[in-house]
Order: sequence, then C-alpha cells, then structure tokens
Amino acid sequence: MIFNLSWKNFKGQFLNYLVYFVSMTFAVVVYYCFSAITYNRNLTNRVEQEIHIDGAMNLGGILVVIMILGFMFAANHFFLLKRGKEIGLYQLIGMRKEQISFLFFIETVILGALSLITGIILGIIFSKLFSMILAKAMFLQVESLFYISIPSMIQTSIAFAFMLLAVSLRSSWLIYRYQVSDLLSKKRKKTAEIDKVSTLSICLGILGVVLILIGYILSYNVIPFATFLMRTAFGFAGFLIAPIAIMFICMLGTYLFFKYTMYLVVYLLGKNKSNYYRNLNMLALGNTKVHIKRVGTTLSFVTIFIAIALGMIGGAASLYTIGMNSVNITAPTDFIVAETDFKKVTQVIEKEPDTSINSSVTLNYKLTGSQFHLKIGQEVNENNVSPINILSLSNYREFQKINPYLKKIDLANKQDIVILDSIQNILGGFIQYGSEFLLPDGIKLNVSDVRPDYLGQELLRYNFPTVVLSDEQFDEIHSGISYKLMAFNITAKDEEALANKLSESVKPKWISPIFYQYQWRDNQLEGYTSSTSQQAEKDQEFSEESEQEYWQLNYTSRFSELSYERREMGLFIYVAMFLGVLALIITGSILMLQQFSEAEREKEHYDLLKKMGVPKQEITKLVYQQNSIIFFPPMIIGVLHAAFAIYVFSKFITSSGYWLAYLSCGLLILIYLAYYFLTSAIYSRIIQGKDR
Repeated sequence: MIFNLSWKNFKGQFLNYLVYFVSMTFAVVVYYCFSAITYNRNLTNRVEQEIHIDGAMNLGGILVVIMILGFMFAANHFFLLKRGKEIGLYQLIGMRKEQISFLFFIETVILGALSLITGIILGIIFSKLFSMILAKAMFLQVESLFYISIPSMIQTSIAFAFMLLAVSLRSSWLIYRYQVSDLLSKKRKKTAEIDKVSTLSICLGILGVVLILIGYILSYNVIPFATFLMRTAFGFAGFLIAPIAIMFICMLGTYLFFKYTMYLVVYLLGKNKSNYYRNLNMLALGNTKVHIKRVGTTLSFVTIFIAIALGMIGGAASLYTIGMNSVNITAPTDFIVAETDFKKVTQVIEKEPDTSINSSVTLNYKLTGSQFHLKIGQEVNENNVSPINILSLSNYREFQKINPYLKKIDLANKQDIVILDSIQNILGGFIQYGSEFLLPDGIKLNVSDVRPDYLGQELLRYNFPTVVLSDEQFDEIHSGISYKLMAFNITAKDEEALANKLSESVKPKWISPIFYQYQWRDNQLEGYTSSTSQQAEKDQEFSEESEQEYWQLNYTSRFSELSYERREMGLFIYVAMFLGVLALIITGSILMLQQFSEAEREKEHYDLLKKMGVPKQEITKLVYQQNSIIFFPPMIIGVLHAAFAIYVFSKFITSSGYWLAYLSCGLLILIYLAYYFLTSAIYSRIIQGKDR
C-alpha cells in the first residue's frame, strides 16, 4: 500500500520532482567530474610538480555538497508545505507518523537514486570534456582520455547517500512535529493578518531601502570609507573591515527589503483605488501580498546567493587577468639574470638546438639610502628610511625597447624622478608618496610621477622601490653600491624544455647579500649600504638601529612564471565558474519550485476566474505579472549587489579584466529570464489543469 501511495504521489508531483531531479543530476555530474579529475593520473602527474590539483578539486566538491544540501533542504521544505493537507489526511485515515515518514523516505530515496545514477552516467560521459576544459584553462598540452573512475563513483555515491539521509531525517522530524489542527489555524491566522501593516513594519521597510543605498554609497566611496576606518581604533585592519562592513549592510538591507519593503510597496499600491479596481489588479495585488509574506525570507537569501555566485564568477575572471598581469610585472622579458649567474644561464641556452638570444639589455642599478614619506590609506605621512634602487633614464629607455610594458618617461628637470613601485600595480588607490626623496650627501629629488613597476621581479632588486632619474643626476650619486642585471629575450623552438633544463642546471637561489643601516639625524640622512657587514665598526655610532641584511634572487624565467600562473589561475577559474553556474541553477530552481507550490495553492482561485468568464489571455497575463515580482527583484538587486562588489574589488585591486566580471551579470540575466518564462509557462499549464 505504501509503495502504491508513493507511486501515485510521484506522478502527481511530476513537475516539481522534475526540477528537483534535473538540479540534483547536474550537481552529481559536477561532483563526479571534480572527483574524477583527482584520479586522472595523466592530468595530475602533468601538473603536480607546480600545483596541487587535488586540493582545489576536493574543495570544489565540498562546496558542491554544501550548495546541493541547502537546495535539497529548501526543496524538501517546499514539498512538505505543499503536501500539508495530504499529510493531515494520512493521519485522519489512521496512518502512523512513522508510516508517513517512511512514505516520504521512499520517495526521497527513489528520486535521489535516479538522480545519482543518471548523474554518474552523464558524469562518466562528460568527464573527458571536463578534463579537456581544465587542460585548456591551464594551458596544458596533455591528452584527455576517456575513462571510468570507480573510486569517484564510490565517493560520489557516499556523499549523496549522506545528503539523502540528512534530508530524510529532517523530513521525519518535520512530519513528527506536524499536527492535523494546523491545517486551518495557520491559514486563518495568515488571512486575518494579511492586510495589516504595523508601524514597525513600515519603519523596517524604509530601513531596508536606506541600508541598501548606504551600502551602495559606501561602495562607490570605498577608499575614503576605508581611510576613515584606518584612522580609528581599527588601524590598518580598517582596510579589510571596510568591504566586510559594506557586505553586512547590504545583506541586512536585502533581508529587510524582501521581508518588509516589497510588502509595503504592494500595500501602498493597493491604496490607489482607481488602479486597484482596474482589470485584475485587485487579485494580482492580493496574491502578491500573500506570496511576499510566504517567500520574503527565501527571496532575500536567493538574492544574496545570486550576488555571491556572480562575485565568484566575476572575481575568478578578474583574478585570472590579475594573475596574467603579474607575469608581466615579474618577468616582462624572457629572462632577467643577475650578473654572477649570467654566464651559466647563457651557456645552457646556447646548448639548446634552435635557440638563440635575439635582444638584450644590461641594467645598471645603484642601491643607496633614502628618506621619503609614504601614505598608506592614512592622512599622516609615514617617514620611511630605507635603501632604494636608482636607474638612469637612458638605461630605462634601452630596456623599454625590449620590454613592451614600460611606458615613456620624460623628466623636465635634473632633480625630477619617477617612482616605479609594485604596490601601485595592485593597491594604487591606497598608496601615495611624498613629493621629495632625500639621499645621502644632501641630494634632494623631486617626485614627478608614480607608476606601476614593470622592471621585473623585485627580489632581483633586493625588494626595494626603484626610481628613474636623469643621467646627470645618476652620475652624481656615489653613495651605496652598484650592481647589474641582464635582461634578454630569446628565440626558442621548445621554451618548456629549455625552462626545465635551465631549472635543473641553474637553481633559483639567493645570492649577493647587502648590508645597510640608515638614520635620519639632524635633518640629514646618515648611514651606509655595503656588500659586507659593518656592524662591528658601526655599533657605537648607530646605537638606535641595527644593521639590516637583504639578499638578491639570481634570475627569473618568463616561461616558468607564465606556466605557473596559467596552471594556478586556470584551475581557480575552472572551479569558480562551475560552482558559480551551479549556484545560479540552484537559486533559479528554488524559485521555480516555490512558484509551482503557489500554483497548486492558487488553482482554485483561477478556476473561479474562469467560471466568471475572465479570458484565458488575461489569466495568463496575470500569471506572468505575478512571476515577474518573484523573479525580477532578486535578479535586479543581485546584479546591483554584484556590480557594486566588483567596483569595490576594482578599487582594491587594479585589473583590466573586470569586463569579464560584468559579463557574468549578463549570464545571470539570461539564466533567470529562461527560468522566468519556463516557470510562467508551466504555472499556466498547472492552473489550466494541463500538468498531468
């Protein structure tokens, strides 16, 4: 008997279960493919020396489980609410609660098993495609073979069995709490309260809009806001607290908006009598108020989830371009090598077939002390005393000929300098230098501009800022030490083979230590930079500061840097894109299931309209109108949240790839429009009695 009831219920709830089945199946496919990649030895062996692919895939699998478990709980909750009368009738005819629980358990297991089996089959079919996409994203030249991963099948089955058990236990708990007397009392209570708007609700509704606007205003002015926080007791932590505070304000505002503001707007529209009694507006507004009361909390969480999903997709795309740009920063030419290791590197290059150096420049640096002011998000300049690298303008222009990322520099006066600082590459909005640099021997330099640093890995230059100055001024600076770097490009048939052989012959290492000690005393800079330690000789003279020691990296290879960033960023964007799309599908499915439940509740009302002679076209128009209120506000506010989040991100981290992030917002709109039209079409069929 129980099995017959289960089968009848399944057929009666076919559309709801179909949405649940499709979403679950897609989740199983993603989880299986993530797991299968970790067992793909052909792929993992290819990249395991550079990055650990297993960790990213396992983390992605865990996030898939968390998202789908949340979806299953929400969907299961809708099913139980929708079938409340059915549960009550089962109790009235004498079925025990454990029998009812077992009935729902059977349905959950059957549907879950079908989703699991179908998902694993599709996962096996598409696992090669997933592997090919990952290999392409990571720029790997590796053959993707079709294979069946038994460990992945077992792991996927265990994970989803755990989720089905959790959902079944929750269903049983809700059923055991269910009382037959709840059938009418709750409905009566809601009907009585539906037209009431308290003063508190009005205030909270207004507060929801105000908080969202405040969040957007703070987002647009995130730099001043973060600066303000950094001047308080938070200190530099205000730099990180600012975006978190904005996110919290927007989340709270979103909850209040869907819980109170939307209802308040509909309530006020109902007060306009001329509009209220026109066509079917009275019914539309009445149904909308009921829907908002029921699903306000769900809509708020869906909106937040949308914003997070879009942020995940957009952030991944932006971080990818940032990662690629970091290669141009650290390795703008094929090789930059310290003078001591230049001969070793060139010997390896010359031995490789079809490989030659086609352009090279010797960079002559001087490392000397300096006193300058630096402001990091604060109004008060910090006094810095440390070494800086100096490079002559003519030498810079030589390097510019083989380095496409360097921009033209012109200096109007002898004392003018241009600062090249790697901090400007990322946090340019928070970093400001003072107008002067003071060097030993009373030399004063004037800052004419500050630009991003594309001179190569800072560790090759002892990790100190670099300034470009006139040749005349460069020749007059005699303090500190001098050193050389060789930058060159090559022509090679197989750059990967060359990079591998070079890493075996000439290991990256720390070389050529320098020792420095500086103090600002009596309005002048005193101290030294030396290739040998002078601590013993200077202890008495410089008792306030101890001698500092820094080392230099011996070389960088563009291919090695590019290969690593492509592997790392490709893996990251791969996981983030699939998780983001899954999150969008889940949120759309939740709204679809919610509306199917509403269709069943409102079916009697629509039957009455048909009997009153209301045209079918008007009823269909009403359906689309009501569904637009459920789908469009979360979509619009979610996109706005994501757009402002991306704007905040762009202020913290400079990147040229943020258009990809905004493109992801367009992807959401397309997905939600598809859900909206599909839901409205099926909703119409349900109320017309064509869903069976």
